[in-house]
Amino acid sequence: MLTNLGARVSPLVKIETDAGISGIGECHHDSQGHGAKDIILNVFKPILEGEDPFDLEQLVFRMSTNTSFYGGNHGIATHAVTGVEMALWDIIGKATGQPVRKILGGGSHVDEVRAYLSSRPEDMLNEDSCAEYAEMVENGGYTAVKVDMLRDQHWLRSLENRQLSNAEVDMNARGYQNLRDALGSDIDIAVHCHWELNFDSALRLARAVQDVRPWWMEDPMPIAYNEQWTRLTEQSPIPILCGENLYRREDFRPFIVNAGVHKIEIDVSMAGGLLEAKKIADLAETYYIPVATHNVAGPIATVASANWAASVREFLAHEIFPFGENWSMNGDPQILGYDKELIKDGYIQLSDRPGFGFDLNEDLLKEYLLEGEEWWG
Repeated sequence: MLTNLGARVSPLVKIETDAGISGIGECHHDSQGHGAKDIILNVFKPILEGEDPFDLEQLVFRMSTNTSFYGGNHGIATHAVTGVEMALWDIIGKATGQPVRKILGGGSHVDEVRAYLSSRPEDMLNEDSCAEYAEMVENGGYTAVKVDMLRDQHWLRSLENRQLSNAEVDMNARGYQNLRDALGSDIDIAVHCHWELNFDSALRLARAVQDVRPWWMEDPMPIAYNEQWTRLTEQSPIPILCGENLYRREDFRPFIVNAGVHKIEIDVSMAGGLLEAKKIADLAETYYIPVATHNVAGPIATVASANWAASVREFLAHEIFPFGENWSMNGDPQILGYDKELIKDGYIQLSDRPGFGFDLNEDLLKEYLLEGEEWWG
């Protein structure tokens, strides 16, 4: 069913079993959620009915091959696969009496997951504004932030070219220095790009902000791998990261094996499932590449993704957005019926209850149903 939990439509998946156990998952968004819902109800449901959820990898293979007509291993088809795969993991955890992080890929390394706050000062060029932002970060207990680069163009609405002007380079050098001065040396700062620069501008930006010692520069160039990524990684004075728009192992492989990045991030809610994301992280580890997450999903996928993160040894931190009064881009955490505060002292808290550990607040969740949507029943 389709819900509006945060800034985007969140398609939620419920799978019921004849053992009386049900699992809940969340798909990565498409524009209105209809694509994922159509695929799940009309392609996946006949595949799943009567099957054993413990045969998860075989079921994922069958779902993936049966959506080759609808985009194959990318896009909405893979969003749908991931939402179903999450629900299967929730079932497996409940059936075994274990949290998912304890049974995924060898078990858990941690019981809480470091978060990085994806946000920005109101005006990065204003020192007072940066000081206010630093106070908010400190009050939340966060130890890392990701902040958008400054441009005269907007990456989403008005991107006309991939070239930074001298003024933009200088503006970013000043803005990120203000941020470092306000936050101090102990807070990690990631420079957030949106695949909007060419090689020359990406390298100029990296050199302009190097004195701030950024944690990484994220997605500076267009999405697909080519040799320019390897050149940038070789020449950049700061770490280069990409991954938020990549899907399965096939997408990540050339970046990893060709040293096209220093670090990767995986959006678990779109990568093809928790098990697929674990395989990507394992491949990265063999090349000594650490892993973070990208996360613009609702609270269900956020908790599922954090369970995955706890099973990854070389894990850096998990993206989270600021929570106001029961709301953020990640949605309302109160729908979870969670037995813990979701974010505490800059860490995502993981439940010890079986599965993903939530017990949905159905009365509250119904308030977030899209108009015309019917409850699961």
